[in-house]
Amino acid sequence: MAGLHPAQAALQEVIQSRRVGNWELTEPLGRGGQGTTWRAIWQKENQSFTQVAVAGGRLNRGVIKLMLPPAPDEVPIPPARFDAWLKHQAHGFLTESIVLSKIDSEYIPGVFEAAMQSTQAGWDVPWFATELISGRSLAEHLDTQGPMDQNQLLDLAHDILSALAAIHHVGLVHLDLKPDNVMLEPGKARLIDFGLVTKANETGLLGGTPGFFTPEQLDEVVEEKDFAPAADIFKLGVTLAIATGVNLGDLWGVHPRSEDADLRRAMEKGARLTGVKPAMREVIAPMLAFDPNQRPTAAKALEQVRDLLPAGSAKASGRAGSARLVPIPQPAQQSARAAAAGQKPPAPVAKPAAKPVKGQANVGAKIVVVDRLGLDWTGVVIGLDEKRPGNILVRHESTRGNENVRSYPLNQVVRGTPIA
Repeated sequence: MAGLHPAQAALQEVIQSRRVGNWELTEPLGRGGQGTTWRAIWQKENQSFTQVAVAGGRLNRGVIKLMLPPAPDEVPIPPARFDAWLKHQAHGFLTESIVLSKIDSEYIPGVFEAAMQSTQAGWDVPWFATELISGRSLAEHLDTQGPMDQNQLLDLAHDILSALAAIHHVGLVHLDLKPDNVMLEPGKARLIDFGLVTKANETGLLGGTPGFFTPEQLDEVVEEKDFAPAADIFKLGVTLAIATGVNLGDLWGVHPRSEDADLRRAMEKGARLTGVKPAMREVIAPMLAFDPNQRPTAAKALEQVRDLLPAGSAKASGRAGSARLVPIPQPAQQSARAAAAGQKPPAPVAKPAAKPVKGQANVGAKIVVVDRLGLDWTGVVIGLDEKRPGNILVRHESTRGNENVRSYPLNQVVRGTPIA
């Protein structure tokens, strides 16, 4: 490893050993500007693929993120100050992961631990372990399934705004929100890849993805507002617009890799959301405001989305008349209207009881179900849902233990035999 800075040699040493702490690195997942991620297995209980195959059980998996140190000539730091700067970066890498571990949100991956891995190269490699998200990215979904419908979009907006509200509350920002960094699980969207996450108001080098930079990030000055929570809101607006079917090149009427000045001028004229339905346009347009001060906070936008969700959604605000849908008249309302019209009020209709499931659960059967986001998921039948007649309990093929078990009506099973 001659010629490498000790930090780079240390990272190579760790990758070659395929081990940090009690984790075995099994498969590379990606490489970004600040880190490299690996699928990993928790080895404290001497787990292995062979052992699980022979003795049964489940592998405890996770994702390991290793700090990716730059070479001294890759950053504008005087050589004499590079090591001190790198030490500061390593401290920040771990501090951010520790802060993230304290965030109580089901819409971001859980952080298991963060530590430094000592090496013979003479530099300790910062790393942290997070929950492995089993699903597909929003980008993959849109490529294969096309645009989402309004309820799916509102669900998506709710989940990602919930994640942003949680991280903004502790003074962090994501800075790289895009369809590739949104993962879709059964009935839930989660925000991943906090590689650019940084303390709000901290200035420094700006990273990101062409097409997702904010107007303030495209000027010639790097300043506090480039790293503010409003940047995440703008990027979410772009992401939601894409999820409605708007092409990234059509959003502003210029190519996303155009000159910064051209992009800023186009953004100042406003986003092109002509084909977006009114309810979603009301959500997305404020997020794409040219002036960051005119964009809503995550909490305010989340309140707006909850008001738009159908009244029957568990994520809706529950405010009367909040959903932009025509309400179904209740029996008392029907009677009053009929009386006003001189008609005989209809007899109240009893709500039909859920049909009981005939037969026994085909425990162990592999089936495919469709969730409320319109996504299909493979799972295994584990029993009938006694609390919800007509539903079956399904364990999804992922890594979160009992949290993977969800209840589905039989009509959401699209393949397989759930009932014996």
